[in-house]
Amino acid sequence: MKITDELIQKSNGLISLHPEVNDWTGKNFMMFDDGGVELEVGEFLYGFVRVLKPAGVLETGTYTGISAMYMAQGLKDNDFGFLDTIEFDAIHKARAEMLWRNVGVSTFVKCNFEDARKYKPFRQFDLMFLDSEPSMRFDELVRFYPHLNPGGYVFIHDLHRHMSQQPNEKFFGWPYGELPKQIKDWVKDDELRPIHFPTPRGFLGLYKTHPGDYKWV
Repeated sequence: MKITDELIQKSNGLISLHPEVNDWTGKNFMMFDDGGVELEVGEFLYGFVRVLKPAGVLETGTYTGISAMYMAQGLKDNDFGFLDTIEFDAIHKARAEMLWRNVGVSTFVKCNFEDARKYKPFRQFDLMFLDSEPSMRFDELVRFYPHLNPGGYVFIHDLHRHMSQQPNEKFFGWPYGELPKQIKDWVKDDELRPIHFPTPRGFLGLYKTHPGDYKWV
């Protein structure tokens, strides 16, 4: 049984699959709801946790708990690591926690009930998944970057190749805002290496380089 089928079965009806509502790719992406991650992104996060075996994972924007469920299941299967996720809506927090209890991953994840802008990490992380309000995500990367270990990874959901860096009918860069110079400098100085994934909602990966990495010349 693949991981998604197992999680759906254990959820006791809390989650069910539907076609992705914004699948411009025509590649039959699936979703649980229109606010969490696509099924395929969830399975990617599960597999990534299994490979990376992070000691600490940070997520912003718990919502219905789908992405945290996949990552926590990866931690459980690793028998190692812990996930801190941040959510400001009590209804989302309660629903996510019920889902995690049903699927059996509660001991590997904690939902911090607060605004992500006020969250102060007390540990280092090997993996971060940023999925809060879009206008906050660039700032979250800048603020949490010191807490990402060298050789660690950041994923930002809902972000396409253009990085939302173009004029539109609302304001430049909507809904993310202008890309901070600090992030541009990290990429330019090869401290962060971006990679884009062609998912319906957009998915950006960033690798924080490690001193032991081969120096390409």
